[in-house]
Formats: sequence, C-alpha cells, structure tokens
Amino acid sequence: MRVAYRVTLPDGRTLTHDAEGPSIRVGRDASCEIAVDPVACPTVSGLHARIDAANGEFVLVHVSRSNKTLLNDAIVETAHRVKAGDRVKLGYTGPTIELLSIEAAAPPQVAAPDGSGKTVQADARHLALLRGTLGAKRIEIGKGGVIGRDPESQFPLDHPHVSRYHAGLAADGDCIVIADLGSSNGTFVNGRRLTKPVRLQPGDRIDIGPYSLQFDGTGLVSRSRSNNIELSAFSVKRIVEDRTTGKPLTILDDITLVIRPREFVCLLGPSGSGKSTLLATLSGRNEPDEGAVAVNGENLYADFEAIKGDIAVVPQKDVLHDSLAVGKALRYTAELRLPPDMSPEEVESSVSDILNVVGLTERRGTLIRHLSGGQVKRASLANELMSRPSLLFLDEVTSGLDEQTDREVMELFRQVADGGKTVVCVTHSLANVEATCHLVVILTQGGRLAFVGTPDEAKEYFGIRRLGDVYARLGEQKPRDWHARFRASPHFKRYVADRIPIEKFGQARSIAELTRTQASGASLVRQTWILIRRYVSILRGDPQALLAMLGQGLLIAVLLGLVFGRLADVSIPTDRALRTVNLQLLLAVSCFWLGCNAAAKELVKERVIFRRERDFNLRVVAYFASKLLVLAAASMVQVALLWGIVQAWCRLPGSPGLQWLTLSALAVAGTAIGLLISAVARSEELATALVPIVVIPQIILAGVIAPLTGLARWMAQGFVTVFWAQQALERLLPQADLTLLGKTKEDWHRPLAIVLTHLVVGAVATVFVLLRSEEKTQ
Repeated sequence: MRVAYRVTLPDGRTLTHDAEGPSIRVGRDASCEIAVDPVACPTVSGLHARIDAANGEFVLVHVSRSNKTLLNDAIVETAHRVKAGDRVKLGYTGPTIELLSIEAAAPPQVAAPDGSGKTVQADARHLALLRGTLGAKRIEIGKGGVIGRDPESQFPLDHPHVSRYHAGLAADGDCIVIADLGSSNGTFVNGRRLTKPVRLQPGDRIDIGPYSLQFDGTGLVSRSRSNNIELSAFSVKRIVEDRTTGKPLTILDDITLVIRPREFVCLLGPSGSGKSTLLATLSGRNEPDEGAVAVNGENLYADFEAIKGDIAVVPQKDVLHDSLAVGKALRYTAELRLPPDMSPEEVESSVSDILNVVGLTERRGTLIRHLSGGQVKRASLANELMSRPSLLFLDEVTSGLDEQTDREVMELFRQVADGGKTVVCVTHSLANVEATCHLVVILTQGGRLAFVGTPDEAKEYFGIRRLGDVYARLGEQKPRDWHARFRASPHFKRYVADRIPIEKFGQARSIAELTRTQASGASLVRQTWILIRRYVSILRGDPQALLAMLGQGLLIAVLLGLVFGRLADVSIPTDRALRTVNLQLLLAVSCFWLGCNAAAKELVKERVIFRRERDFNLRVVAYFASKLLVLAAASMVQVALLWGIVQAWCRLPGSPGLQWLTLSALAVAGTAIGLLISAVARSEELATALVPIVVIPQIILAGVIAPLTGLARWMAQGFVTVFWAQQALERLLPQADLTLLGKTKEDWHRPLAIVLTHLVVGAVATVFVLLRSEEKTQ
C-alpha cells in the first residue's frame, strides 16, 4: 500500500512525506515506514502502531504497550478502519499524523494522451517522480566526504537539482569545512552561495537543491523540501502608484494564509482584486511592501537564490517554441536545467518519464503548434516539471480553453498536487474548480482576503448555489466588511490562524540586495552550444520562414541586376563610376537591413521564455551569443547569395573577397543592432516599427545621395554604420574610378574597424539592456 501523510510534531513543525510497503509501521524506530523524530517525540514507542490492508480496506492497529494511539481523538484499543483525512495521534502529547491519501499499490490512472478524456493505466514509477525522495533524518559527518547525486557518494542526495559531485565536507578535528565542487545549481550556507570553502558553525543551514541541511556541530539534520513545501504569507501588503491619480494604491492588503503540501489551491476574485499580484508575490517575483512570504519557515525573498529551483511558474502565455517537436523541446529544457554531469541516457529517460506523467508520450514527435489547446498546456506543465519542482504556480493557464479541455487540464493539476506538489492556480474559469481543487482563496476589491476554505464551504459561507455566483455576492458589501467578517469566522481559524507556523519569519531582504551569481557549473560554452542547437532546430522547424529569409536576398539581387546591368557596358567612365557607387550603397543598405530586420523580433518574442530560463541560471551572454551567432551565420549566407548574384551579373570593380567581407561585417553589425532593438522594444509590433527608424538614416546619411557637412556629417560618423561600410567599399575601387569621383586611395582597414566597433557596441548594449530589464522585473 501507499500512504501520503503529514506529521505535526509537538514543537509545531510539519513535514509531509510518502510511505510504501505491504504494511506501514509507525513509530520512533528508524526502520519504520513512518518514522518520527526520536528527539522531538521521546514518548513514542519504537513500534507504536501500524496500518494494514484487509479485505479491500485499511485498518489502524495499536501496538504500543506504554502509550496510547488515538484516531480522530478517540482511543484505539486494538484495530479500527482508517481512510484519507483521518488523524492519528501517537500518545496524548505525541505527534499527530494526518493521512492525506491511502491507496493500494495498483498503478494510478492518468488522462489518455489523445485528450479523449478516457483513462489509462500509468507506470507508477513515472508518477513516483512527483513524490519526495528523502525524509527527515540525521547524517553523521564523521571524516567528511562528498555530497552528491552519485549513489556511491558518502552523502547521496537523489534529485536532479543536485550535481553528481555537488559539495565536499572535510573534518579536521572539531573543524568542519564545506566547499562547492563546481555544482550547476550551487551550494548555499545561510542563504549565501559559496564561492570558497567556509567553516561551519553549529546552527548553520546548508541548502543543496531541495535539501535543507542543519549543522548541529557533528552532523547534518536533513529536512527535504522535495514535495514537502509549506507556503506561508503573513500580513502581505503591496502598494503601487495609481496611473490615473499618481497617488499610492493598495492592491494587496493584509493577506495572511498558509498553503500546505499536496494542496491544490485556486485564487479567485473579480478583476482588480490582486490575484495575479498575489501569485507573483508568493512565487518570489514581486517583493511585498509589507509582510513576509516563507517557504518551510524560511523567508522566500531572503533565500530566493537557494529556493528558486524548487519553484515553477507556468504563465498564461505558453513558454514553448511552437516549431519544435514536444520531445525535442523538453530535451533542450532538460539539457539547460538539469546538471551537466547527467548522461544523455539519463536526460532522455527524464524526458520520457515526464511525457508519461502528463500523458503526451504518443505526441513526442508532434510539433507543438500542431497540438490541441489542452495538449499545449500539458506540454507547458511538462516543461516546468522537468526539473521536479515542489511548488507550482499557474497563472490563468486555462484561459481560452473549452470546458472539456479545461476539465482535463484542471484534473491534471489535481493529480500533480496529489503526487506531492504544492499547487497554486489563478483562474477566471470556475467550471471545474469545485471538482478538482482542495481550497479556494477568494479576494475582493483592493486585494483583501474574503474567504479561505473548500469550494463547498465557500458556497455555504456566501449563501450561493454555484461558485460562479460569488462575484455578484462580493459586490453586495464593502471589501473591508467581507475582510472583517472572514477574520471573525471559524474558517479563518481553521485555514489561517491554526496553520500559521510557530517559527518566526526570517528578516526579509530585497532581491536587489542579493547578488545574482551564475552557477560555476553552468558553463558559458556549454549553454551557448545548447542554445545554438535549439535555435537552429527552431529555424528548421519553420521552413517557410527560413525560405522567406533567404528569398529576400535573392529578390534584392535580381532587382539590382535588372536595374544596374553590366557596369562595363556603360560607355561614359564618369557615369560608370557613379553607377558603381550607387550600387555599392544599395548593396550596403540591403545587407544592413537583412541583418537588422531578421533580428529585430527575436528577443522580444521570447521574453517570457528568457525570464523563466533565467531562474535556472541561464547566462545572459550565452543566450545573446546563441542568437547573434546563428543570425550572423544566416545573414552571411544571405550576403553571399546577394553578393554572388550581383557580382556575376554586374561585375563590380575591385576586390570581390574584400567587398564580400565588408558587406558581411555590415550585415552582422545590423544583426547586433537588430537584437538591441528587440531587447529595448516592449512588443513585437514596436520592434517592427523601430526597424525603419534605424534603417532610413542609414540611407540618408550614407554620404552618397548628397555631401554631408556640419551636424549631418558628425551624426553619420558617430552613428551610421552604412556610412563607414560605404567608405570601405569605395576605397576598394580602382584608382581610376576614384579619380573620376574626385577621391584618392586611402586605407580600407579603418572604416571596416569602425563597422566592427558598431557591432561590438551593439552587442554590449544588448547584454546590458537584458540585464537591466531583468532587474526591473524583480
């Protein structure tokens, strides 16, 4: 049988775990399937009670001779039937064990991958991925050793956030030193990421992946966050500036609530009630102006860098590249988020397991844009489950889905919660909330808490028949009246006051004060290579767009050939020289435009994806470099096509190789400037509108249409890339043509160097803008 349970210790701590076996033994002895802390629970017997399966039912059997066993506050003399929701107390002053679920070991059912709504048997091994991996226990340090994912490590921790050889412990007399071993996700001591070995002091907290290890002087006491996250908010307030009046506007006001492991909680409320703001605050994206948010008693914002790997946010907009196949998209996610020391076989196995969990195994080779709406949501969920987070936030992910698909998706979220996750969802669709979620948190205008409880309790509390009628009911009283009424209700005591942890919340620190260091194991070269391969796959997945990109150069080349023809056929030397310079200008502007236009929307359209991947230590330089290198290669291919046709048709005088090199450098500089446009723009539409604003001055101020003097020449020399490319191209002409134009032969290298300088400045500015925009969103 399999039992999911939550134990509340006498000191107020709560822990959520799974236990599995033919019989579930409960007691102080470490061999018990449900083993309680012997230090915190000295009155519990070594084998206090057990849960057996009998005739299709489950019974609690009292075993201890020295202390009582209570079931729902009633003494169990011998045996009594139990079910999910029952509370088992080991002695009058001992711990309380709440049975969250109890089931036979038969494989659970999941929704069919074809979205038909039917159910199929799923391999229990796959759904076990949603469950925790380590209970609370004490680890003796002894002479030290390696902490890591490798099963042969002295201190093995089995989780994908943990590197194979993650950290090292060394003992020298009474001195215990810990050092990070180049892990991909970092080792944290008291919320600070290790950059060098440090000596541990009693009471220090070590965070490695989802594991929080407390050093007690000679050993480590583990409290795994893996599927064991309790999320708490205490007196949270969020104030912004009213865009209309310019005055302070409170959008969250005195929000206190506690969400426990295995709970699927929906945030409900009318528009403007602060649902999305509350979700952003609980997920660590927007720090509250007052109050605190805690994860297992640790301040979320003070320890965000150590905790963020356990948090996943699925936004309303799907964070997937729709030109990739489902399996390939998840593989790239796995390569980026999982430790680099995982073998290709391990990565492939992780992808297969997650596809099985969300019911998309049969859609592995399907392009994401060819999936149904519900299947896309499943793929988005799979993308976030890849790193096995324990706290999942869903921001209106069912918007736009039909009722049947909404039901399937909501049932999947419930399944994820039952598997061990803490799931928080904002939704406007209430059709399937009652049937799937454990609790609803209802907000009213001004971000005030109007109710917390089960959906049935909410209907009874508000006197409504359908949960959807709650919005009209909220309008019948002022927000502060609903807030006051709820605080005086038994629901507030049961679901808020009685849940508040005994431990104090840690002192909050602004995320801006925390140094966002990159993981030493997150190799810049490795990330860049993964992102390049992904970007190439994205381009190949949309062959029509790829052909359109290459077709632009072909079209321009044909038009230029038709207009200018063979230059040697022009009989008047002066006219031939002028036509040559004009052709050079149009070639230069075209190459700059090809690079700039292709890159102008590449960053802004992936902004949501970029921010999500940054939470998993994505390097900004790696992300930018992958875009620049691929687009630069594509633009150079376009230039080669354009230049090759024009050169064959028109026979431009001068060095063909150096001319192609100049035009290629110009196209890459245009790519860098296009990426800068994309980083600055807030939308794809704005990025498209900015391209002509950048390109038109390249034509006017190139110095060919009319001579440049004064301010116009100063602007051209300082900001117009085509001006310098044109200078370089003209200096490659034969001296005879230059004499006809009234110019002398000069060095070609200097203007080309300035073109390359524009390229570098554009690249550095883009990286700077990406970093700055990220700081503003925190």
